[in-house]
Amino acid sequence: MKYRYNGPTSGVTLADGSEVLLFPQHEVELPAEHDYVKTLVALGFLQPLENSASTTTNNEVNHGS
Repeated sequence: MKYRYNGPTSGVTLADGSEVLLFPQHEVELPAEHDYVKTLVALGFLQPLENSASTTTNNEVNHGS
């Protein structure tokens, strides 16, 4: 599941041994059933994203010659 992280820069090692770095205001993919993820959600550090699709926008301006 995708979340937006709203805490201090941090990291977590998941049960499968993978490490995930957490940066403020960034989206991160984490397993919803993981106990630490549940704790971060309860503390308000992780906010579930409504749509798992990326919400990036392209603000690039291209000027032709």
